[in-house]
This record gives sequence, C-alpha cells and structure tokens, in this order.
Amino acid sequence: MTKPTLNVNEAADILHVHPKTVEDLIRDGALPAGKVGRSWVMMTKDVLAHAEKVIMAQTADRLRGRSPKRVGQRRTPKVRVAHQHAV
Repeated sequence: MTKPTLNVNEAADILHVHPKTVEDLIRDGALPAGKVGRSWVMMTKDVLAHAEKVIMAQTADRLRGRSPKRVGQRRTPKVRVAHQHAV
C-alpha cells in the first residue's frame, strides 16, 4: 500500500531530484505542501500528479518542436547538377 503522505526526501526520491529542488517547487507553488512542525508534508497523489504534468508538458513541447519532415515524412533527395565549364 502506498503511503498517503510524503516528506521532502521521499518526494525527491520519487521525482529523482535533490531535496532542495522539492523545497523550491513548494515555495514556487508548483507542488502543494503544508508545514507540520518544521517539516513539509505532501500528498503522494500531488507529487505523482506533478511528475505526470511535467512529463506531459515536455513531451508535447518535443512533439511541437519537430518539423513535419522528421515526423514520418521522407526527405526529398538532393539532386546534384554538374557544372560544365567552357573550354
């Protein structure tokens, strides 16, 4: 069974980032969290939702950044023309 809440270190393990990065995400409002005593507490579902949001956004950006030629279309072959010099 998955734990319903996580601390900063556990969230960092899930996101594969440094705990300081998790604290920055919390302070920026990108990751919902609350302070209980001196520790930040996050809902596991919120950390997973944040990871999914980042993955989806970055995937969409990569797909938008590709030219149509790179997405399944064949390139038109270049034709080289030999120049003749007058003798």
